Amino acid sequence: MNFFEYQDKARRNSTLLVVLFAVAVLGLIAITTLFIALLTHYSRGQGSASFTEIFAGLGWDMVAGIAVTISAIIAVASFFRLRQLAAGGRAIAESLGGKKINIAPDGLAEQRALNVVEEMALASGTPVPDVYIIEDSAINAFAAGYKPADAVVGLTRGCIEQLNREELQGVVAHEFSHIFNGDMRLNIRIVGLLHGILIIGLLGSWLLRGSHWAGGRDNRGRAAAFAIGAGLLVIGYTGTFFGNLIKSAVSRQREYLADASAVQFTRSNRGIAGALKKIGNHASGSNLKAANASEFSHMYFASSLKHSLLGFFATHPPLTARISRLDPAWTGFGTQPASASQAGAETGGMPHSDADTQIASLNQAVAHPGDTASDAVSPYQARLDQVLETVDNNIAAPSASQVDLGRSLLSRVPANLKSAAHDPFAARALAYGLLMAPEQREQQHDILTRSAHPAVLREFGKLQPALEHLPVDCRLPLLDLCVPALKALAPQQYQIFKRNVIKLLRADGKIDIWEWALYRVLVHGLESTPDAQRKVTSGTAKASADAQRFLLATMAHAGNRDYLAAKRAYEAGLKQLQVSPTPLPTRTDITLQRLDKALVIAADIAPLKKPAFLKALAVTLAHDGVIEGTEVELLRAIADCLDCPMPPLLSPADSANTSKHASATALQSG
Repeated sequence: MNFFEYQDKARRNSTLLVVLFAVAVLGLIAITTLFIALLTHYSRGQGSASFTEIFAGLGWDMVAGIAVTISAIIAVASFFRLRQLAAGGRAIAESLGGKKINIAPDGLAEQRALNVVEEMALASGTPVPDVYIIEDSAINAFAAGYKPADAVVGLTRGCIEQLNREELQGVVAHEFSHIFNGDMRLNIRIVGLLHGILIIGLLGSWLLRGSHWAGGRDNRGRAAAFAIGAGLLVIGYTGTFFGNLIKSAVSRQREYLADASAVQFTRSNRGIAGALKKIGNHASGSNLKAANASEFSHMYFASSLKHSLLGFFATHPPLTARISRLDPAWTGFGTQPASASQAGAETGGMPHSDADTQIASLNQAVAHPGDTASDAVSPYQARLDQVLETVDNNIAAPSASQVDLGRSLLSRVPANLKSAAHDPFAARALAYGLLMAPEQREQQHDILTRSAHPAVLREFGKLQPALEHLPVDCRLPLLDLCVPALKALAPQQYQIFKRNVIKLLRADGKIDIWEWALYRVLVHGLESTPDAQRKVTSGTAKASADAQRFLLATMAHAGNRDYLAAKRAYEAGLKQLQVSPTPLPTRTDITLQRLDKALVIAADIAPLKKPAFLKALAVTLAHDGVIEGTEVELLRAIADCLDCPMPPLLSPADSANTSKHASATALQSG
């Protein structure tokens, strides 16, 4: 199962989850209505009667009113909780007492954790997420958010201090798989829906506490309040019981798949298996102490609860089951860890699930690494095949060489630029420099002189020499590094920054497609809410098809100055996409507003249709027989805005030097 299949399955799981919770809510409404009807019937001193007589005596209007009231209470409570979590992962991390470390990590353990997260983000082609440290001695972690652009990774103090680098990489890779597989949005919806069901039980407990005052000296009034409160309490927690069962059942299988994905990302089962073993042998295990930790139990790397009723409420599989799937040679807690050769051995026996099959094949890949390449094709065809192969197999799932390349890219970024990317003030100057076109630099600098803060201009002057010599393949990773620091800007600062960026894009009255692509990556990583146009026009198949054609036309003009050459490239892309040909829009038809609108509409393409579109974009760019570094960067930028993070691609020079760079980086950052 690849990234797009996971995304499609996540959509179907989300729909199924909503249906199951709707059934649970309807059941609660029916039980609550019946309870109140019975209570009302017997409070009038009436004897036994059939349900029909009870409801008839109560009045169908009143029954309907009770059902509407309960529905409204659940809906309002769920909406309120979801609004509290509207900030996505940041709201969850802060509710657990998390501290963001992207800007100023404290100590070697925090710096190492930040390095590991940044390397994984650059290797997978996604903006660097905010990293939060939870001050807890337990070994645990989580990923939270609505989509990759607003995701955060939370790591406990025990996690970053008790695990070695390889084990920490395994944990972070596990959490990145949740980011990519569409689990995070589902997890937040679960929290909101469960809160809505729980509110009935909370109302019951409030009534129970207040029953002492009910009715003054009227024991009958007090008894009625007590009975209503007790009934609502039982009903509410019954709903929560079934809601947690649904949550747990959904979560357990996803953990097996995330473990398998972690092996795929790191090409090693030793790291994640070692982390799980340390949890089992650690005094605090993975049990978080935060007061509201149980609310988010399904989001963690390992279970945060010490006990679970007969395993029904377990949001994670048992540690022993997870470790045995990853390391079949493991003999139990308290034994010596398996050797490297044992940990890399192929699993035996019949796989228990898709996750087992995936781990078995990946273990074989660990034991016999190596990328295949054909010497019978031209360098251009090999490059195109590499791009198409990446779309099929490496979107949000970087290969071992691409993970190494992510480290290499990080090591090749000059130290002053890397430092600037972590500072909210200097990051603005760095982003301005990355978005400037060499042929327009003087004109764009004049714009900044008039619009930007003088101190930002001074920072820009310090960074400009290094920016002028920055390799093309480092621009997009460096921009991704800037995202957490730019998120720390105050709203007014961000609006000024965004206006200046748009002024740079419009400096000469024309749209430079590469500048626009980097701008969209920046906005996509910084703004969690979708553009208004998407809500209006993205719902129709025609709008989606028109958006895809427009983006293909944009790519055709980007790679070809001549109209006829652009037309042939455009038609090749349409043929790859298997859609009917249409006239090629002229270069003057491509405006900033139309590009933005087309991109946000295309982002809503069904997951299983996105690979074909990405391949069509690649074929359009490559039609002139050349795939330059800037063209690969452009394709990766658009893929990122479509929520399809594409890892960096190896050039021939990269292939020769990646291992050397990666080894040096590991020594520097470990």
